[in-house]
Amino acid sequence: MRKALFTILACMALVGFVGLPMLQAVEAPADMKIKAPEGYSKVTKTEVAFSHKGHAKIDCKMCHHKGEATQKCSAAGCHDSKDSKDKASEHSFYKAFHDMKSPHSCIGCHKKEAKGPTKCPECHPKA
Repeated sequence: MRKALFTILACMALVGFVGLPMLQAVEAPADMKIKAPEGYSKVTKTEVAFSHKGHAKIDCKMCHHKGEATQKCSAAGCHDSKDSKDKASEHSFYKAFHDMKSPHSCIGCHKKEAKGPTKCPECHPKA
């Protein structure tokens, strides 16, 4: 009797552990264009086409590592620095996408995974 009860409880715990996060999964938003936030001091490259669906297998928290999955990178308190000369700061909008050493940035993740674009014209096509 105890063994059966333990088995049932263990199965319920496993289903809860695996199943509940799936119920909270967020549907990947539509494809979008990433562009510098309004008021960014100097824009020299074209905006970037980004496919959320193409990245759906990656945990949202890899990119949205400090907030909700619906929060933009340029949200207040995140990568909200609009000074283009401030590329080294953790609040730099530029660094959010270009930090080669961070697995949370586009280039950092693409280099780590050895796939995806890593050079300027691959993301920023000529206008």
